[in-house]
Amino acid sequence: MLTLQNAALAIALLLFAWYFAGMYVNRRRADVLIRHLREALLTAGKNLTIRWFGRSAFQITVGEPRSPLIGLQALCLLEPRDFALALAWSRLRGRRDQVLIGAAYVTPPTAVVSHPLSGYGIAGLTGLEVRGEAPHLQLTLQVGAGGEAAIGQAVELVRHLSAKKRALS
Repeated sequence: MLTLQNAALAIALLLFAWYFAGMYVNRRRADVLIRHLREALLTAGKNLTIRWFGRSAFQITVGEPRSPLIGLQALCLLEPRDFALALAWSRLRGRRDQVLIGAAYVTPPTAVVSHPLSGYGIAGLTGLEVRGEAPHLQLTLQVGAGGEAAIGQAVELVRHLSAKKRALS
């Protein structure tokens, strides 16, 4: 017989199981993202360090970036897979695992040519900001499962943006 108490207990057990399953899935997803970020960032420098911020965020910093870069880091914010309601809300807003790339250059790039972000040909690119102070470039990606190739494309854009902008000027 289904009572209110039994229904509440069933929901609580479901959310409890969801929490641990979500933590497991997030850990596996973090491993995939770290592997792709590591491959992409090693093309821009060496001596990578990883710093974790809780269970759902980490930052990879390039210790010795190659010219024209003097600083490069990627912050990854994982989806809240361990909390069902937050995951549903996040997905409704179109948010996926976020990769935020910050770069500082020897010579700051000029302003980005104003055209839609889709014009860069990088899937999931939702933000690109160039500033006069470091970090000179901030790039935001929404990376869904299977879309990790966008990370390498974004790092290539970061590496070559300074030279491209001088050529366009």
